[in-house]
Amino acid sequence: MLADYYYDFGPFRLLPSLRVLLREGRPVALTAKVFDLLVALVENRGALVERNILMNMLWPDTIVEEGNLTQCVFMLRKALGDSHCETTYIATVPGRGYCFVAPVTESAGRVDAPGLSQANDRPWTIRPTTSLAVLPLKLLGMDQTAGLLGTGIADAIITCLSRNSRLIVRPTTAVLKYSEIGKDPALAGRELRVDLVLDGTLQHVGERIRVSVQIIKVTSGVTLWADRFDATFTDIFAVQDAIAAQVAQELRLEIGGADGRRSEGRTDNIEVYQLYVKGRYFWDKRSEAGLTRAMECARAMIRLDPNFAGGWVGLADSCALLAEYLFRDPQAMFPEAKSAALKALELDHELAEAHASLAEVHFYYDWDWAAAEREYKLAIRLNPNYSSAFHFYVWFLFTQGRFDESLQILRRAQRIDHGSLTLKTVMGLPHYYQRQYERAIEHYREALEMDADFAQAHYYLDETLILQGRFDEAVAAFRRVATAHLQQAQALEAFAHARAGRENEARQILRGLEELAGAKYISPYCLARIHAGLRDFEKAFAQLERGVAERACWMIFLRVDPFLDELRNDPRFTVLLDRVGFEA
Repeated sequence: MLADYYYDFGPFRLLPSLRVLLREGRPVALTAKVFDLLVALVENRGALVERNILMNMLWPDTIVEEGNLTQCVFMLRKALGDSHCETTYIATVPGRGYCFVAPVTESAGRVDAPGLSQANDRPWTIRPTTSLAVLPLKLLGMDQTAGLLGTGIADAIITCLSRNSRLIVRPTTAVLKYSEIGKDPALAGRELRVDLVLDGTLQHVGERIRVSVQIIKVTSGVTLWADRFDATFTDIFAVQDAIAAQVAQELRLEIGGADGRRSEGRTDNIEVYQLYVKGRYFWDKRSEAGLTRAMECARAMIRLDPNFAGGWVGLADSCALLAEYLFRDPQAMFPEAKSAALKALELDHELAEAHASLAEVHFYYDWDWAAAEREYKLAIRLNPNYSSAFHFYVWFLFTQGRFDESLQILRRAQRIDHGSLTLKTVMGLPHYYQRQYERAIEHYREALEMDADFAQAHYYLDETLILQGRFDEAVAAFRRVATAHLQQAQALEAFAHARAGRENEARQILRGLEELAGAKYISPYCLARIHAGLRDFEKAFAQLERGVAERACWMIFLRVDPFLDELRNDPRFTVLLDRVGFEA
């Protein structure tokens, strides 16, 4: 039987498309999990592959012990002839993962493997762990200020392909930086850690457009499929549907809308679609300025096309996050977010993003746990590649104390968006809420190794340092996050000063926040944390009572927040838990 590419190392030849390992021409018996482990290590040779990534790849929808991975590594080493005394192929990086260290030669082209059969005559196979990145289309002979058009088409294809759970599709935010002409698609694929890349160009001449696309295998750089689509400029949305349907056919996938039927709640307005992509880009920044810009984009979309569901989702998500990050008053933001999410569902009742938006309102503002979980799960079922739905859902699981489940969901989210610094940071939170602070810090520091200025990782690291009693170390680092998260960072700094015996400094920060409340929303939850640090428990309870009355969105953390541990034995705390909706 013929294979299209293969790897040689030592006396071995690995043929991934045939799922065969040969030693001097003879098949080596490997279980399916061990074979997938070998492919992952070989395709990432010379680089550390972290344990959690391997576990997530091998057992994507199952909670398993790390011992299962250890056993697979042991079986693979045994098959290759490695031993504890002599490492030829697989090196262990203690506490991190594994690295394939032997020299590997990769060869493209067809090779005969006599006596072996293959169920699929395609030159590649789609496994549940196959990953794809759709790069923004490059504009040829067009004004580069229209660059979002190429991104918009890529986003539509991503959305369409994401509906199939057999394919892991990188989100739009992960591929935005590859929109420039001249970027090597195979290199982009390696950076994005995917198996396949969909790359293409867009030409606009008069009233006509031409879109040329190709699927490239990242490890070999071989083009597996290519096609060209011509249409009038006004039919650009039909073109992106046709591309997605053709790609799905080539990959032997079933996707919603592949029969040519347009989804409800779509738009035919190119200006609206460009606003949509721009809005999601700003929304993903998670800063007050970015979320405000995203909200402005959403309002502009709604004015231009009130029947476009994506505009209403953009408004719902922007309003919700402005409240969740304490930039705006939740009583002003969440009702508008709920109304927008419901309008989006009225336009398209199967839109995963709208269900996730509605879930956020049920969770942070309505405190309706059953409704929130129902909507989160529905969003994930409708679009198994929508990483934000997974990310939103894990915060719900944190507050319910379901930490093992949250780790499972986080691993699934990382399969979709492996390069997300936010997800890498949040991996530490299940340990943080279980008071396993050193394990949490490991994850925060891994994120900071990737981006030393990532504010979210600094915030959670500083939070954890305080709880370890490392007050001066935490205070010295607060300047890194104060700009992005002013009141949250100042509340933590005040807590640290109070517990370090610097009460005057703590009270000075408290007065500053109270004065700022006249011009900006200040959460009573943050003020309660400062009073808890000062051990002024009467005032802490007064602020928490205010938080319940105002439906302050951080009240959802009441059950698990370590900064409130000294209040938990007071009967009033049990009453607060009940009023927020938790069982005491």
